[in-house]
Amino acid sequence: MEEKRENFHWRTAIAYKTQDRIVIRGYDLNELTGNIDFAAMAYLVLTGELPPENYRKMINALLVSLAEHAFSPSAAAARFVASGGVPLNTAVAGGVLTLGERHASADIPAQVFSDGIKRCEKEGKTLEECAREIVKWHRENKKILNGYHHPQHIKDPRVERLFELSDTYQISGKHVQLAKLIENETENFFSRKLYLNAPGAFAAICCDMGLTPKQTKGLIILSRTVSLIAHSIEEMERERGWRASRKSHIVQPLDLSLQLPEYYDGPKERKLKLET
Repeated sequence: MEEKRENFHWRTAIAYKTQDRIVIRGYDLNELTGNIDFAAMAYLVLTGELPPENYRKMINALLVSLAEHAFSPSAAAARFVASGGVPLNTAVAGGVLTLGERHASADIPAQVFSDGIKRCEKEGKTLEECAREIVKWHRENKKILNGYHHPQHIKDPRVERLFELSDTYQISGKHVQLAKLIENETENFFSRKLYLNAPGAFAAICCDMGLTPKQTKGLIILSRTVSLIAHSIEEMERERGWRASRKSHIVQPLDLSLQLPEYYDGPKERKLKLET
């Protein structure tokens, strides 16, 4: 006798819908609509609960602060993808794909801060001792100290404002403190002081709100997507396709003048040997 099997279905704690209703984390969507803002909605969908008021304000500030940063790897990538004549969502996806270890890497420092606090508590060490060990380990193992240094800013202008708001909203805690102590220790192990960058500050604040590294990365992706949409649309509507137009008033990145033989350093020209 054939065993009766249950029909396939997705299992989720996030939401469900029927023909008449949409329920998100237990709340009717229409009750949420018009009564909470997008930051609160993001927190609800990510964590399962509505945020305290200070968290809501902080998340709004974080989303604003990281939403646009002029030309960055993600913006440039989105525009190059858009220049190929693809749909908007494809161009935006191209930009999102660049958010990794060297760009918008808030999840990596978030993991470092989170693990550092846990180790301090487990081993009974001070935050100063923990910060020193973290910087020393990264230096000795030649690892990138994610969340510190910015290739275009000596001191990232967004960091001070984010920490100011984090203090005002009474969110700054052990993770923010550890992040600042790590910054102070960098001068002892690197040739110069490595200042916190915006993703690093973003990570420390999110950790103090109890968000996980993945949730932190999700918020920074959500924030930067605003930029990618705008850059993609501008590329589609204002620029010539292919980024190779000779009619442009500036030399385009794919112009043939930038692809001359003297810029090629591969094998010399050769003939294909055919078997006779």
